Amino acid sequence: MAASASASRIALAALAALAALAAAPASAQPYGYPNQSYCCVLQQGTAVAVQLVDAVDTNRAKAGDRLAIRLAAPVIVDGQVVLPAGTPGVGHVVQASGAGLGGKGAKLVVSADSLTVGGGVVPLGGLQLTGTGKDHSMAADLASLGGWISMPLGFVGFAVTGGEIQIPAGTNAAAKVARTVDLRPLGQASRQDYDQVQAVFGQPAQSKGWIEVPPPPRGMGQVVFFRAKSAAGFGQWFNVRENGQALGKLTNGAYFVVILPPGQHSFSASSEPEFKDHLTLKVDPGETYYVEGLMTHGVVIGVADLTPSDKAHFDAVSGALQAATPPTGARLAG
Repeated sequence: MAASASASRIALAALAALAALAAAPASAQPYGYPNQSYCCVLQQGTAVAVQLVDAVDTNRAKAGDRLAIRLAAPVIVDGQVVLPAGTPGVGHVVQASGAGLGGKGAKLVVSADSLTVGGGVVPLGGLQLTGTGKDHSMAADLASLGGWISMPLGFVGFAVTGGEIQIPAGTNAAAKVARTVDLRPLGQASRQDYDQVQAVFGQPAQSKGWIEVPPPPRGMGQVVFFRAKSAAGFGQWFNVRENGQALGKLTNGAYFVVILPPGQHSFSASSEPEFKDHLTLKVDPGETYYVEGLMTHGVVIGVADLTPSDKAHFDAVSGALQAATPPTGARLAG
């Protein structure tokens, strides 16, 4: 009986210990475990500021080249720094093409891929940093899907001799976290950390136009093609195609929206057989991209030119735009 009673007491004590462990608060667990919801979960879609480590230009770059990037500001979750400024990462060149015939300027499109964290990566998307030369001139435009760009102090202009494009080292732009990840906190964020985030991002610039473009369906991306209305170019038009399939027709003052699966997409446009233009974009899910169709000077008629753009420019010209008539079988947004 004594032995039996002793065994019962041991069993009860073991059960009590297990119950106490089960009832222990979650805060007793170390930070960074996947089953913790309070810190530190970096959510998909979180905006991060990335910076080009080296300059990239259309004289030397080619599609597929890898680029070194880094965080321009720390990433803070629930008051904790989870990724410090300077965290390294990689991107790649989506398109690099020199100035062409018919007055077309150079095109340069780069994208961010991931940040390196310990033995793993934080995947990135939503960054499309684009430079476009203007008609062989020394002027050029720089646009970003994130809506803001900051340049290194003292740098003026984006083009180099002959209408080629250079995006300088130290250029900052916005990217987004492509997949939710769990990260260990590195320490409480300081005032200096918050000030650095504010200094890089600045105040968000919001633009509002006459045309409301709804977000793409879940898991898909979309491209808004438009051609600003102008006094020149009436009666001239061109089709935008992908893999030979007509996506839409850009007449003077027209626009259309194409729904696309994530991945790299190459678009073409031609108005004269000898002048065919190409533009390649990396489309991420949930993102909206803007491409302006231009008519530059050709031999007989205008030459089609597909130019990376942004929401701010689309909004600025949207008051005079009309929806294009879709071609048969086009993958347009409804």
